[in-house]
Amino acid sequence: MQAKKNIVVMGAGYGGITAALRLARLFHKHHDYQIHLIDRNPYHTLKTQLHEAAIRKTEVTIPIDRIIQRRNILFHLGEVTRIDSATQTIFMGSKSLSFHYLAIALGSQVNFHNIPGLRENSFPLQTLSDAQLIYDYITRLCARVVSESSENRRRDMLRFVIGGGGLSGVEFAAELAEHVVQCTHNSHVNPHEVEIIVVVSGSRVVPRMDESFSTRIYKKLIEKGIKIVSETKIVSRTADTVTLSSGKVLRTKTVIWAGGIRIQELARRSGMKIGQLGRIIVDTFLKVEGYPTIYAIGDNALAVNPCSKEAVPAAAQFALQQGRLAANNIYADIFGGMRKPYHPKLLGEVVGLGRHLAVGWFALPFFEKITFVGFLGSLLKAAVQGKHIFLLRKESGKWITY
Repeated sequence: MQAKKNIVVMGAGYGGITAALRLARLFHKHHDYQIHLIDRNPYHTLKTQLHEAAIRKTEVTIPIDRIIQRRNILFHLGEVTRIDSATQTIFMGSKSLSFHYLAIALGSQVNFHNIPGLRENSFPLQTLSDAQLIYDYITRLCARVVSESSENRRRDMLRFVIGGGGLSGVEFAAELAEHVVQCTHNSHVNPHEVEIIVVVSGSRVVPRMDESFSTRIYKKLIEKGIKIVSETKIVSRTADTVTLSSGKVLRTKTVIWAGGIRIQELARRSGMKIGQLGRIIVDTFLKVEGYPTIYAIGDNALAVNPCSKEAVPAAAQFALQQGRLAANNIYADIFGGMRKPYHPKLLGEVVGLGRHLAVGWFALPFFEKITFVGFLGSLLKAAVQGKHIFLLRKESGKWITY
């Protein structure tokens, strides 16, 4: 019996899970092909909602076996340690798997930028376990502050520093601001002893959005009592202090780090060409440069917008688009079809500022867009999050609940 040809997807994030499901649909009648999906976790994480899990313990994962049930997908729980492009083989420790085509969608890791003491004395927010650690820590902190008689020590305990004014840092800060109101009320602590500080390296928060939206977000954060320190960086961290580039030293027990990402070194070690932030250089079809049977998508791919000539941001909506396109192009490669170049579509942007508040916009036909702020925005953000579940349902051919 002839061995099946393996199409392997590394990573079950937004791009990877979408690519695997689309491949399973495309190849469902081609029984000589087998789709494989590899991830270190047995679940798909809704990373855009991690800040909610860190504060409210919201459920943000979907079991992979539920998503791929009755699909032509074999799931491997593990971590790829090496890619041998010459023999078209990947290695997971002592195990190996040959591939006919490969899609790299490993996501990203936290970048501490070699800031002294930051890795050891801060909480990143990049994975489910990060969110769980933060939730447990803040829960214990709220319980401990009740019995602290010293106001100065209480203030140190209730001073939260968030490094990074991008989407993750801003959404976490807004959720935290709402949570500590309840925390201090339950603990009979003066709410004015709470201080939430967002340290922003640039001139404004969420800089990838239009300046008008950035200004709106800034104003809403200020209304929530959050302090924004712009054009400043964290330069060192100890267990009790944060030193800023301005020279100011903040006393704090809690630093949440949302100041950047980096890509795993696996692709570099495997000889692939690497660009900024360690992302893999790909062509207009998302194929890895110099490797005719390997694609890269999501955070891993240094995809370029053909209109602006700029790198496409690492964002969930682009990873979803790239996952579908890479699957379609792999199918076209194998069966002689026409591959399509990647043209990113910015469908909208939504920034959640707590449970019942959001700011953002959605694209409309004829280059128009609708903007929103407030409770309506929170409803639309919930709709955006629900859309991903709907698309997973569509790709898998069944309803998914979590």
